[in-house]
Amino acid sequence: MKLPISAQQFLAEYWQQKPLYLPQAIPDFQSPITPDELAGFALDADIESRLIWQDKEVWAQADGPFTAASFQRQDRWTLLVQQMDRWHPSIHQLRLSLSFLPNWRIDDVMVSYAVDGAGVGPHFDRYDVFLLQGLGQREWRLGPTCDDSTPQLGGGGLNLIPEFEPESTFLLNPGDVLYVPPGIAHWGIAHGASMTFSIGLRAPPIAALLARRTDAVLEHLSSTILLEDGATATLESRPGEITASHLSNARDAVTNALDALDDGRWLGEILTEQGDLATDDTAYFSASSYTGSVRLSAEARIAWQECDTDTDLNAFINGECITVSANALPYLMALCSGDAVVHHALNDACPTLSNALSECQALVDDHSE
Repeated sequence: MKLPISAQQFLAEYWQQKPLYLPQAIPDFQSPITPDELAGFALDADIESRLIWQDKEVWAQADGPFTAASFQRQDRWTLLVQQMDRWHPSIHQLRLSLSFLPNWRIDDVMVSYAVDGAGVGPHFDRYDVFLLQGLGQREWRLGPTCDDSTPQLGGGGLNLIPEFEPESTFLLNPGDVLYVPPGIAHWGIAHGASMTFSIGLRAPPIAALLARRTDAVLEHLSSTILLEDGATATLESRPGEITASHLSNARDAVTNALDALDDGRWLGEILTEQGDLATDDTAYFSASSYTGSVRLSAEARIAWQECDTDTDLNAFINGECITVSANALPYLMALCSGDAVVHHALNDACPTLSNALSECQALVDDHSE
């Protein structure tokens, strides 16, 4: 994806701060999927899809799977299909277009098809999104920054907000991209039949991070370690009083325990979790199951982090952490970049990583050879 500014300027001035229009971010882009093909995916019960329509100024939605008859409509309707990057190889490649951002931030690529005049209504998201126009034109109206105090319209399971006066408007053509940071009100309206690829970037809730870090520390914290009063025991207090010094001492003890026993693995584990991924528990793929070159499967999420030593790395695969040799680094970086690696070379350099990826079904044969 081509930015109209440097990646450094984008991160410093726009990322999670304000929208940015990227004309012809992917020059000569052609949609890798047709509207009929997208509708076909929405017939599958394993694929999350929604229909949203507006009839007589009333918004409504229905969840898939659908039938062919579901799309024989006369109202203004939009079809949305989630996680299309898992089901379509060319759409999966769009995940790799945001090379200026950590790839573990990417959630999925949702594809939407809208008939003339349709959209999903005015709303705001709590995550970053890059809106890539794939077919036809779509007008995007951007409004003010929203938060929990912003009035929301109930009904139909939709998170709509009242119509707003646009602060800026953009008409996207195929290959154009609009970056919308969290909280910015936006409303897309199709000009003719229109298809948009929404590359969503996720961030875990702070509450989830706090819970995971605390749980990780509790696994190493002995129940025999008790709070020491220290200097606070010598301070005068009124009967039954918990003083500010008592509270500060307890907070320091908790913080010190978290810092001392935090091995740093919890972040990688939560960022690579695939809680909604259906797997076959009886399936086992050994390292010898692959021949030639391999790449990451569309479902896999991996990341890595340096350890305290120069000889090891922590590798995170679908929420699990393993320690591997530093010899694995070039292979981890290649796989995270979407590149293929020669499997026997990976297996020779780091059999621990090779076996773990195989057991998690995180690899697929590279058919581009």
